Amino acid sequence: MVRTLPGVLQFIFEDPHASRVEIHGTGPDGRDRSWPMAPAADGRWIASLRLDPEAEGRFDFRYLVDGRFWALDEGVRTLVRDDRGHCRSRLGAC
Repeated sequence: MVRTLPGVLQFIFEDPHASRVEIHGTGPDGRDRSWPMAPAADGRWIASLRLDPEAEGRFDFRYLVDGRFWALDEGVRTLVRDDRGHCRSRLGAC
């Protein structure tokens, strides 16, 4: 799930059995990046990413769980395939 807060995207991923979760995303500039998520006491993983006020466009992403399993965001309706054929969740304009 992704919440939009003023100037921030807050990502929430649920997996009480995970030992590590990261967000892997590609922004409007086409560069891949990753961000670690922090565990919460209830089995959720949370990360807040600041938005660049000058940036516009899309953010394609997926979650990497324990360095082995990819997961999409079930709350995001738009899915796309990247240039390697991998499915990603998409936020923003298509």
